[in-house]
Amino acid sequence: MGDVFDGQTLSQERAEMVMGHLMDGELSQMQAAALLAALRTRGETVDEIIGFARAMRGRAVKVPVRVSGPLLDTCGTGGTGVNTFNISTASLFVLASGGVKVAKHGNRAVTRKSGAADVLEALGAKLEATPERLARSVEEVGLAFIFARAHHPAMKFVAPIRADLRARTIFNSLGPLTNPAGANRQLLGVYDPALTEPLAHVLAGLGVERAMVVYGDGIDELTVCGETRVTELDEGGVIRSYTVHPAHVGLGFYDRLELAGGTPEENAVTIRALLNGEIHGAKRDVVLLNAGAALYLADKAADIEAGIALADDLLNSGAAAEKLEVYLEFTQRA
Repeated sequence: MGDVFDGQTLSQERAEMVMGHLMDGELSQMQAAALLAALRTRGETVDEIIGFARAMRGRAVKVPVRVSGPLLDTCGTGGTGVNTFNISTASLFVLASGGVKVAKHGNRAVTRKSGAADVLEALGAKLEATPERLARSVEEVGLAFIFARAHHPAMKFVAPIRADLRARTIFNSLGPLTNPAGANRQLLGVYDPALTEPLAHVLAGLGVERAMVVYGDGIDELTVCGETRVTELDEGGVIRSYTVHPAHVGLGFYDRLELAGGTPEENAVTIRALLNGEIHGAKRDVVLLNAGAALYLADKAADIEAGIALADDLLNSGAAAEKLEVYLEFTQRA
């Protein structure tokens, strides 16, 4: 750790070792807090984040999903301070109804009123499940929600330190990088546009085949309220950055207030209404955009625009609404 305090960077191997000591409870709270603060002050390198993520992945309770082809995660860092409805969670049911296998890794709300776990519970999902049951959910239903708190027991040593620091740390980024099902495709939203390129390189280093790291003008999703910065990793390992404007993919342009969210119960009502075709405008368009990008990542569409058209068909046909009910029924069975 002395190297970190001296401002030096760590190799992937040394970073993995240091994070292992932290997550195994081998550092005092003072040492751990000093380490996290030093990293935040200096800024973490790509190699360090890869090493940290490997340490966290190695201590996770795995979900043994057996599928051939793409396995997608749609997860964000949070931390934007903007309270939208649960966009990526609503998109889940569109994706699964389109044949995408989704292992969504998430948690309860931290910086807004409703996280993925909160709104899924409000919809009627039972979230506590064995790893084997979650794997079956992906294989048979097409999606599962992997509750982070149940799959990262080593975080018990870290949680009180993060609470005491009351500031963003590397763990804001590590959660989305440590999917226990080993997702090989990822749509990752971030709280800072400066993170899109570094985290795309991290995902490549962790073996992810295709990914988009996105920052949507203040939210950790693709947005219909401005331009979205996207850094894309393709199957050949090429990483490129570009912007997506809603008008350029056939969608409307809206005020951010039109994406506002409420309590988990209110957001659950919104998601049901949207899937049932009762909501149009900003909320529907932002789900189309995020689902369209994910369908493209999962090889279901040639580009984002084609993905949006497919997502529109899945909503119009009622397939996405039906997938929600199938998922809820599966989670409620013993």
